[in-house]
Amino acid sequence: MRLTALEISSHHFNKAMRGYDTKEVDALKDLAAEALADAASEIAELEGKLRDSAHQLAEHIERENMLKGTITTAHKMVEGLKNNAAKEAELIVAEARVRADEIIMEAHKRATALQEDIYRLKKQRIELETAIKAIIDYHSSTLFLEDEPEKPDDTPEITPLPPEEE
Repeated sequence: MRLTALEISSHHFNKAMRGYDTKEVDALKDLAAEALADAASEIAELEGKLRDSAHQLAEHIERENMLKGTITTAHKMVEGLKNNAAKEAELIVAEARVRADEIIMEAHKRATALQEDIYRLKKQRIELETAIKAIIDYHSSTLFLEDEPEKPDDTPEITPLPPEEE
């Protein structure tokens, strides 16, 4: 059974013949009641602090869980961003490779066209050189013929062909 300070201070002892000094008993009762009241007050104060501490602990646990969730979410977001960046980088590299292949193909086509043009121009040069030589030769021979007097004996002789045997 729990006693309160009021119960101790209001308790009366029966008088006996050879009993205790009432003043001392009353003084001890007052001291005990006061000690019990102090103890009850301290217990109430400590219980209040305990409730406050429990409440703060609950809040800290809630914040800790929230922070853990936030960190987990941030970690997932970072991983997602890394994955997206890696995919985007792969896509950019793939597009660059495709574009590089296109440029190389265009360069090869252009080189082939230039080689064909060079071949065609060389052929035209040879044809032009041949035509110019032919013209020069023709005009040279014409000039030499005009410079020489004509001889009647210069006519070549025609020899008849032998008859064909049947």
